[in-house]
Amino acid sequence: MIKIRELKEADMQQAIELKISCWTEELAGKAENTLSIAKELDWWMDWMNSAEENNDVRQLIGAFEDDKMLGVAIGSFADAEDIPEKGIELNGLWVYPDQRNKGISLKMIVHMLDFYLDKGMEKMVIYNLHHSPSNGFYSKFGAQLVTQTPQMGGKLLVDVFLTDLLSMKKNIERSLKKYA
Repeated sequence: MIKIRELKEADMQQAIELKISCWTEELAGKAENTLSIAKELDWWMDWMNSAEENNDVRQLIGAFEDDKMLGVAIGSFADAEDIPEKGIELNGLWVYPDQRNKGISLKMIVHMLDFYLDKGMEKMVIYNLHHSPSNGFYSKFGAQLVTQTPQMGGKLLVDVFLTDLLSMKKNIERSLKKYA
């Protein structure tokens, strides 16, 4: 049975290793993966532990089966320039390749949406690399592409999606029925 739970500090090394392995896939050959596990781990640990001082509510969750990590999802309040109020950002969603197409990412997103809906949030912004295989995933569940922005000196184009939390949740829950 798959269990969704908050990540602990002890989980973060594996979560960052998963992020970095997925990053190569997301780059789709458009740029080199230069991420360092040590630097990423330091940054994310600091980010994980600095929510209160930044007036943020952050959720770092993982999907586990018998204590084996299957995937990770990370969310936070959105910056005001992204969504002026009642918004969140999906900061990361990564699932091991051998665990994909089992509804794991969907379960984690529903868990996250419920968490933020309970806090009165209404919208979500998602930044995703334009050439990433996961790009169609967000559109499939109702996110709308609102703009594109170049990053890494123009090497990468990032798609910016916005979505309504309730409508995305309903779309995902319909899709989850096939995994029941």
